[in-house]
Amino acid sequence: MKLLRPRQASPRYRRRVEVRYIADGIAERIGYSGNISLSGMMLRTPKALPPGTIVALQIHFPSQVLELEGRVMWAREGPLTLLSTGRIGMGIRFIDPPEDLAAVLTAKP
Repeated sequence: MKLLRPRQASPRYRRRVEVRYIADGIAERIGYSGNISLSGMMLRTPKALPPGTIVALQIHFPSQVLELEGRVMWAREGPLTLLSTGRIGMGIRFIDPPEDLAAVLTAKP
């Protein structure tokens, strides 16, 4: 399903896939995508990193694993019970996303 708000540059695709992420000074963590677009994603995780943090991401799609970098644009922490609601996590803007991201997002799950 595609979601598009007026301020969003590209459609959001609802995908729940595992995302492993790491940044300077932290051990690898695991979260799950809430939605993904060509420009970024909502990462559901109870342990958010501060805005501005550069993160290395491994997004585990069913067909392949994509590795890319992103910048935390917003972050909200809270109790684990809020994880499934999308109220906690991080907004990540991709830095130089791979060209094959579009094909992976539009592929049937």
